Amino acid sequence: MFDESIALILPYYGKLPIWFNAFLRSCATNQPIIWLIITDLEYDGELPSNVQFKSMSKSEFRQLAYEKTGIAHDLSNPHKLCDFKPMYGHIFEEYLHEYNYWGHCDMDIIWGNMSSFLSKINYNNYDILSTRKHAISGHFTLYRSKPELNHFYSTVPNYHKAFTHSMYQGFDEGYFSHHLFQEVEKGSVNFKIYWPKRNCLDRHELLMRPNGWFWESGDIKNISGQTGNYLHLIDWKKKIEHVELDTNTNKFYVTQYGIWQEKPFKIKVRSLLDSGIRFRMRHQIENIKSFIKFRILGRPVPEVKSNVLKEYQVLK
Repeated sequence: MFDESIALILPYYGKLPIWFNAFLRSCATNQPIIWLIITDLEYDGELPSNVQFKSMSKSEFRQLAYEKTGIAHDLSNPHKLCDFKPMYGHIFEEYLHEYNYWGHCDMDIIWGNMSSFLSKINYNNYDILSTRKHAISGHFTLYRSKPELNHFYSTVPNYHKAFTHSMYQGFDEGYFSHHLFQEVEKGSVNFKIYWPKRNCLDRHELLMRPNGWFWESGDIKNISGQTGNYLHLIDWKKKIEHVELDTNTNKFYVTQYGIWQEKPFKIKVRSLLDSGIRFRMRHQIENIKSFIKFRILGRPVPEVKSNVLKEYQVLK
């Protein structure tokens, strides 16, 4: 049975993105999940019942983070907020008493049927659930709400050093993620983690299917029938120049150029030209090579390793 006490924490400062209404529409069909947007912004539209704006200025966020973690940072670079993600369970603990799980996510997301995904893997069996393979996902990770997890960030050796820089240092998906992987592998902690494979539509899928995706009644799909748990607009968000959809629409199209309920003819033409066929061919060739190497020739399958770049593994 799906546990309804999940809160996703999303601090956000600056201007709301052009695709914000599409983000909200996709949140609305995932009612068991609550989004807590920590911000100093106001929204003049109607929010879904499961999306809440929590008023907090950036200076108030800085002060709260310092009181909870001892880390002082001016947050002049908005991307720096991502380094704080593993700390949200501690920083925002006053908001989380009623939730069994808390998590962090991004706003460059169009959500699919997350309830179905979480129920299918029986996520209640896990303490942490990430949509990246063998690493923490900045755009969606859940944590069971318990003190040893909420404070686990403080066990990362030299963790304070990641916050002496104004620029994002990859603490969430890098140093914290690798430390967690190592501690679990050594048996130093008994957290049960779900991260055996990637569970989102991300950069790879955008390259494979650049002619677009569509959201329909809570599901993400493409014309080939491929589905996913959510669409991460990582490489498209800076290109999206137009969004046109009604608040309660049941279907809209997402391309690198914009979001529409009905794709204009010129966008359909551009989409045909952006077929992604060369990338898909290269991908198939790599699959064939792997099949020959590991299945036919019997080469040993590489051992499971933390999916974190070497330069983000140890803080010195």
